[in-house]
Amino acid sequence: MDIPLLDSEMPDTTMAEPAAGSKPAQVLAAARAEFLRHGFAATNMDKIARVAGVSKATVYAHFGSKEELFAAMVATNCRRIAESLAEETLEGLPVRAALTQIGRQFLSFLLSPDTQAIYRVVVSEAPRFPDLGRRFYAAGPQNTRGRIARYLERASARGLIRLDDPVRATELFLGMLIGPRHLKRVLGLEPPPPPAELNAAVDHAVDCFLILHPAPIHPAHPPGPSSR
Repeated sequence: MDIPLLDSEMPDTTMAEPAAGSKPAQVLAAARAEFLRHGFAATNMDKIARVAGVSKATVYAHFGSKEELFAAMVATNCRRIAESLAEETLEGLPVRAALTQIGRQFLSFLLSPDTQAIYRVVVSEAPRFPDLGRRFYAAGPQNTRGRIARYLERASARGLIRLDDPVRATELFLGMLIGPRHLKRVLGLEPPPPPAELNAAVDHAVDCFLILHPAPIHPAHPPGPSSR
């Protein structure tokens, strides 16, 4: 599997958010509006520059290509979930609480109108622009899965859960969360689920996951001899 577990392998999607009103922020806002309105192929850098109120040279000074600008837009959209999956955010929580937080953040993000709109653009354009699909996958799904897998790897090493393959366990957990919901949202068959329904789906997935991957009977790092 190609999901990264190491920081050095992760795509750079956690760069500082451009300051409000800055040229990069203006370009990203314009790019988002144009990409989601017209799709990737029909959007050009000249139009993005005009909408942003900057020169085309300024756009290229911050984003080297249309593909790079699209990837930056995806990364900006993913920043909220990336922050919720940061190591310092999860480490102090019990495993059930951490998995619940991961599940709620992931599912609400995946089913949100913004994420759905970006996903539809990528699916429609990727056959003609394969690099677009690769950049989207690296900036969004691969990054998110890598962070979750790294959390599970750390939890296993600390003896909190039992698993052999954190990547496979991540796919299992996310598969239980997604179910048919994502496809129904993409097809416009359902609105975003209300919070109570989303929370119930997450709780069920966490329950099932912890049945399959319980805490080991003997901790991975048993305490040393007690002092007498």
